[in-house]
Amino acid sequence: MSRTLKKKKHWSGKVVECAVSWGNLGDFGTVVEVLGGAELGQFPYLGQMKLDVLVCHVGKLPYYGDVLLEVNGTPVSGLTNRDTLAVIRHFREPIRLKTVKPA
Repeated sequence: MSRTLKKKKHWSGKVVECAVSWGNLGDFGTVVEVLGGAELGQFPYLGQMKLDVLVCHVGKLPYYGDVLLEVNGTPVSGLTNRDTLAVIRHFREPIRLKTVKPA
C-alpha cells in the first residue's frame, strides 16, 4: 500500500538574479513599473518595462509579473510600494535584482 510521492522542488530554486542599468533616463521607476506592496497585501512585483532601455550585465532580464525579492541584497518583501522604490533609489546603477516567477 505504499505510494511513491513525487518530491516537489522548492520555489527558491527558481530565483533569478540579474544586474541591470538603464542609462541616463532618470530613476529606475521611470523605466520599470514596480507594482504591489504590503499596503495591498501583495509582494512587490514588476510591471511594464522599457526593454529597449534596460541593459542586463549579469543573468537574464526579469519578466512582467516577476515577484521582486531583493535589491542589492536588501530584502523588499513585506515593504510598501513607496518603501520599495526608496530602496531602489538608494543604490546606484547597475542594481542587482533577485526575482522569482509567481505561482
